[in-house]
Amino acid sequence: MTMLYLFLEFFKIGLFGFGGGYAMIPLMEQAVRDHEWLSQQQFTDIIAIAGSSPGPIAANSALFIGYQTAGVWGAIIAAGSNVLPSLIIVLVLIKLIARHADTHILTSSLYGIHPVITALILYAGIRMGIQIDLFSLSADYSQYVIMLGALGLLFKKVSPVWVISLAGIIGMVIYGI
Repeated sequence: MTMLYLFLEFFKIGLFGFGGGYAMIPLMEQAVRDHEWLSQQQFTDIIAIAGSSPGPIAANSALFIGYQTAGVWGAIIAAGSNVLPSLIIVLVLIKLIARHADTHILTSSLYGIHPVITALILYAGIRMGIQIDLFSLSADYSQYVIMLGALGLLFKKVSPVWVISLAGIIGMVIYGI
């Protein structure tokens, strides 16, 4: 039964997760909470690992959550069902966009979706920040790393690979290797 729930939940997440992997995080969090697959701390750790691993965060997260929930088959089912809707939608959209690329309805609907995608990504970031007590009044390492990382990404065009790597090294130094 767990396998069926993994398939259905991650298929639904893949189907309604407009905006990419980061926009899917709140949907994954809800599924994990509803089915009690992981603790909140485990979920936060998985998102951190999935975000710093090569590949799309949604597929990585589904893989890790599926593995933690039901082993190797759970990982295969969760990751596969998460990407299946995208595959189907892209195949359908290729036909539609080729036929209706310059219609006002298509472009208007895509513009309408953009703000919601931004809101979902912002929501996921704030929820993770709350989980790690990022918004407490005492500034610690995390807040400084976020500020330096954001400044580097926004103004100095530093590669995200360098930001993630340096943050990991700083964490090892501060919290011990």
